[in-house]
Amino acid sequence: MPPADKERTMAWGTGASWRRDTRPGVLVIMFGLAIVGFGALWAMLMLLPSLISLDHTLSAAIRSLAQPTLDAIAVVFTTLGGFAIMGSLSVAVCAWLLWRGLRPEAALFAGTMTLGPALGELVKALAGRERPPLEFARIVPPTNLSFPSGHALAAFLFFGTIVFLLFTVDETLSLRTKAIVSAICVLFAIAISMSRVYLGVHYLADVVGGWLLGGAVMTFTVGLYISVTSGRTSGR
Repeated sequence: MPPADKERTMAWGTGASWRRDTRPGVLVIMFGLAIVGFGALWAMLMLLPSLISLDHTLSAAIRSLAQPTLDAIAVVFTTLGGFAIMGSLSVAVCAWLLWRGLRPEAALFAGTMTLGPALGELVKALAGRERPPLEFARIVPPTNLSFPSGHALAAFLFFGTIVFLLFTVDETLSLRTKAIVSAICVLFAIAISMSRVYLGVHYLADVVGGWLLGGAVMTFTVGLYISVTSGRTSGR
């Protein structure tokens, strides 16, 4: 058995253990909650002026924290979450996974980082939500629409998938180390996402929408990954 398949077998167990596994049910519930949450937020932004007012108020409160040091930090994080760097990092991760012989994991990462942004752009076009006024922006604002935040979506998917794979295929790091790396990933995802609100190019609801859509996409792709890899290992 190749090392990569052996690792997956050890991680997920035999076919019998898979049938007793509760993770598929948990993923279905998480997918449903993310979809319902995203749909509800989208609908409320279209129908409830009071929510829009609250969104604007909270976003203004975040922008009011502005100071030169925070501006510089926010620009670093927002640049990190941009297409050029996030795309390059995704290619690098996929290449490393392929080099390790982890082809299903590379497919999971590539599929997640492709499907998510594509859906995000589709929803932007359908939702048609305008970005904050130009006078709020402290960087050159993007010209596309606002909901959901592409940075928040990509950051959720990138770091979320990293954490999933860390606990799925890595057997060299201690649980404590994995927990520390996971916490750093969460902090980076939050920092990238919130930098968009701080810099005045997104509202807070756009970020929350990106996270919810990211949750739906990731539970879907992870579910496919588990289904495929469990079938491969149980047949050996």
